[in-house]
Amino acid sequence: MAFIRKRKVGKEEIEVMDGVFNRLYSYIEPYRGRFVWAVVFGALAGVVNGLLIFLLKSVFTIVLPGESGKAVPTHFRPFEDVPLEAFQKIQIPRPQLPPEKEWIFVTVICLSVPLILAARGLFTYLHQYLMLWLNNKVLFQLRDECFTSIIRQPLSFFGEVKQGELMHSVATQTRASADAGIQLLSAWIKHPISIVSILIACFAMDWLYTLGAFIVFPICILPVAMIARKVRKAGGREEVESEGLMVTMQESFDGIRLVKAHAREDFQRERFNRGSRHLLEWLMRWRKAMEISTPMVETVASLGISIGLVYAWMTKMEPGKFMVLNMAMVSIYPHAKALSRLHLQLQRCAVSASRVFGYIDREPEVKDRDDAVDLKTIDGPFELDDVHFSYDGDSEVIKGLSLTFEPGKKYALVGRSGSGKSTILSLMMRFYDPQSGAIKLSGRDIREFTQESLRDQIGLVSQDTFLFHDSIRSNIRYGRLDATDEEVEAAAKMARADEFIETLPEGFDTMLGDKGQNLSGGQKQRLSIARAILRNAPILFLDEAMASQDTELEKEVQKEIDELAKGKTVVAIAHRLSTILDSDEIIVMKKGRVEDRGPHSELVTRCPEYKRLYDLQFQVEG
Repeated sequence: MAFIRKRKVGKEEIEVMDGVFNRLYSYIEPYRGRFVWAVVFGALAGVVNGLLIFLLKSVFTIVLPGESGKAVPTHFRPFEDVPLEAFQKIQIPRPQLPPEKEWIFVTVICLSVPLILAARGLFTYLHQYLMLWLNNKVLFQLRDECFTSIIRQPLSFFGEVKQGELMHSVATQTRASADAGIQLLSAWIKHPISIVSILIACFAMDWLYTLGAFIVFPICILPVAMIARKVRKAGGREEVESEGLMVTMQESFDGIRLVKAHAREDFQRERFNRGSRHLLEWLMRWRKAMEISTPMVETVASLGISIGLVYAWMTKMEPGKFMVLNMAMVSIYPHAKALSRLHLQLQRCAVSASRVFGYIDREPEVKDRDDAVDLKTIDGPFELDDVHFSYDGDSEVIKGLSLTFEPGKKYALVGRSGSGKSTILSLMMRFYDPQSGAIKLSGRDIREFTQESLRDQIGLVSQDTFLFHDSIRSNIRYGRLDATDEEVEAAAKMARADEFIETLPEGFDTMLGDKGQNLSGGQKQRLSIARAILRNAPILFLDEAMASQDTELEKEVQKEIDELAKGKTVVAIAHRLSTILDSDEIIVMKKGRVEDRGPHSELVTRCPEYKRLYDLQFQVEG
């Protein structure tokens, strides 16, 4: 039974690998013409290897004629052993030259060798160039599909997967998949044809010698079969350790402030080195398994040469013929060696490609319907109708919530941490879909609209401000990509960001460090506010928009936000209640439900939860 199970697993592995490589090669389909030419040039390079053997035999016959008493032929047929009549008829007349000028003819004949080698080199170059071109096309497509699929996953996906693993897959595993796939394809085109053409030449010249020298060739496969399992295991573990190392680096660099604040540089260094050691250990195992195949194959192949030497001695073979046959056998070795490693490369490629295709094929939980339409105008309220939502499918964060946000009004969501305030904004932006209930805009379920058009109608200012490693101008323009420089600068002025931008050496063209680390928290948030101002969407979400502002600046920026908010539907989350006291309606959240709602003047007198938050905050501020 154990044997049967083992065979079954092996069959499944073969099916998986077949599927992986069939899919890899499907990326070549749009470039079929170049692929056909690559095959043609690869085949020609392989065929020339066999023709070279016949040519060498004729050259050696002329240069090393053998017995001195033998009559000198008047014509030479360099391809007389080729099993094709058209080639057999090719003959070169021997010119009548005096003995002292015989070297001219010999030199011309010998120069035919580099000429045919040049032809083989040209075919090989054209084959490799076209395969490299195809490799780059496949790599570009793989990276595009992998990155696009990942970036379109919902926020929950990025909470489950480590960013370092994602970066490793997009940057490294796509290249490993494309490189190995194209290299394997190239090898299957060129090497078998080269081996077959050389063998045909050898069998045509002396079939018994070739058979004796080559009878042990199938045994060369045994070393590869013996170490295939070790290579598969080592290759898979190397990919895992490489991902772990990428994760450690990404976390160390992203959390550099925390690392330095706790003086954990040595701790992170040890984590990195531990991962690096494990990676190198498995890489060493993989390389050892790969490299041990070479001497094992060489040892087995040498048996064939030994048999050939004995045969040449017994049959008194001519030196020229013996040299050509041995050169042919030696020329087979690089091709046989390359083929012997294909299975090992195939195992490693399958690991990388399976991970890449896993990401490509992953269907996002939140996606556009086939019949989704663009949302162009808003002429009605934003509504949550009996919405239930859970992040883990178990404990509900939002419990039967029904809310209506009328156009042109300002709403505020308040409550303790974990009450569901930020989740409401995430659901309204369709970062997640509720388990039950509906979220509507202008009377229609937001799932009827494309995600892009829905979010185009929403401006967001969050306490978690992210800035790209780019210029200040480009970071603000991210809110509306077609904005002019004048519009960008006007938005910055409204957000009071121009005050610090003008002090920078290059102004709006100043390059920000990674995540804007060379700016203060308040400065970064003002750039985020400028983005929202530039976007000028009809719906505005403010998630702790003033969290990083000092009290004096807060009042100035709040005025500009109030100006921006005119005529818009505004939903604000604020722990600092002073920023939302003028809201048309304040919604008090508690454990995923609405505790109470109304203007500040009413809630402060009738809602204990709101009164507690208000008293606690203003007592602290007082």
